[in-house]
Amino acid sequence: MERLLFAKLELWFVLLLLVLVLSGTVLFGFLVLDGAKGAARFGQLSEAAVAVAEIPDTVKAVIHPPDRVRIWASSRFDAISGAWSTPLPEMPKLAGYLLLSRYDGTTRRHKVELISMSDWQTKHTWSPDGAVLLNDAVSASRFIDFTTWDTNLFRAIHPLLLPDGDMIVKDHYSPLFRIDACGKRQWLNDDKVFHHSTEADADGNLWIPSLIEPQQVDGVKPEFLEDEIVKVSPDGKILFDRSVDRLMLDHGLDYLLFTNGSYVYDPTHLNDIQPVSFDGPFWKKGDLFLSLRNISTLMLYRPSTDKILWWKQGPWLAQHDVDVLDDHRISVYDNHAEDRGKGAVVLGHSDIIVYDFTTDTISRPYAALMKSEAIQTLFAGLFSALPGGYGLIEDVTNARLVVAGPDGTLAAQYMNRAENGAVYHLGWSRYIDQSLGDKVIAAVQGLACDG
Repeated sequence: MERLLFAKLELWFVLLLLVLVLSGTVLFGFLVLDGAKGAARFGQLSEAAVAVAEIPDTVKAVIHPPDRVRIWASSRFDAISGAWSTPLPEMPKLAGYLLLSRYDGTTRRHKVELISMSDWQTKHTWSPDGAVLLNDAVSASRFIDFTTWDTNLFRAIHPLLLPDGDMIVKDHYSPLFRIDACGKRQWLNDDKVFHHSTEADADGNLWIPSLIEPQQVDGVKPEFLEDEIVKVSPDGKILFDRSVDRLMLDHGLDYLLFTNGSYVYDPTHLNDIQPVSFDGPFWKKGDLFLSLRNISTLMLYRPSTDKILWWKQGPWLAQHDVDVLDDHRISVYDNHAEDRGKGAVVLGHSDIIVYDFTTDTISRPYAALMKSEAIQTLFAGLFSALPGGYGLIEDVTNARLVVAGPDGTLAAQYMNRAENGAVYHLGWSRYIDQSLGDKVIAAVQGLACDG
């Protein structure tokens, strides 16, 4: 062994070894670049090179896993406590309820709370236990992070409240289930991977984004995210599904999905399906508004005829949460965020845009408030019009809820801060009208839940 370690090496052999090492390094770098750009001209060889290059990040994630429940909000908001507060002499007394979905950093559990907006008191709380609810769920999906099927990591994203106190619940990229007022599962649908918004139509059916596996689009790689429009009955049955990407290809909109310059594995990023509940001059009951974030596009789609009736790209930028305001106007949460290769950033501030179909014009009724309150929502973000001219704004990036007054000024605010002062994620809250909230309270009154 000693003779081997101290053996003399010929200069030519050392030079040859250096040439081979440098050549191998260049080749490896080329394969990594080829795979990272999505070209994969060398197939599994490129993919293997990328996997090897990602080993340090993988090891780091195992040793120090990312905290999916805690966020680091801007220091600007350090003075905002974990209770409802307002710059006005009295809290605004509003009709209806708030369904507050949030991760409780004190108890280390996600909670959904029904809060009366007349006195800001919690009337009922649901605490879905992901470990229990998803214990027997079966899925071979490559898009699910199964580590989140845990009591302390599960998040209820955009829960939908039903009149009997039951709730439709899911996480981002997870199965869908219905729980009762005590948090016990009533049914589970693990046939698909559901994500982002959950909305009910006028008939009580659910419209939820999903992903198609395996993909229907030809020629894409296995990690390609092919969004799907899915209609689910109140008892968990799939009633309708349609690939967003195939829909666009069938309507000649392939230029919004694919280009020769680069390959994008998530071209649409469907983050909201908003059913239309009434006929109007520009739509009919049963139509759907779709928000496609990654191409800054809104669409009006009619499932009954499989037609795209209208679409518009911008002026919103990486938008979220489209809502129907009346028979000719919609609102959209304009994240106003972009990524030029150095990470996502908000340009100035996020905003709420109102688009008028009659005049083909936009307005920004809360621009002054969004700017003064430094609302910069990189991802997600929700807006709900409230009675009396108020508006509810959820700034997901900073786990902050803002109530805007009729004059566009700050009326109330809340930050999801735990007892230790840390800030934790919200889970997409929603406004509940007075009638529905009253029915739920009546249904759960006197209810004794185990534990």
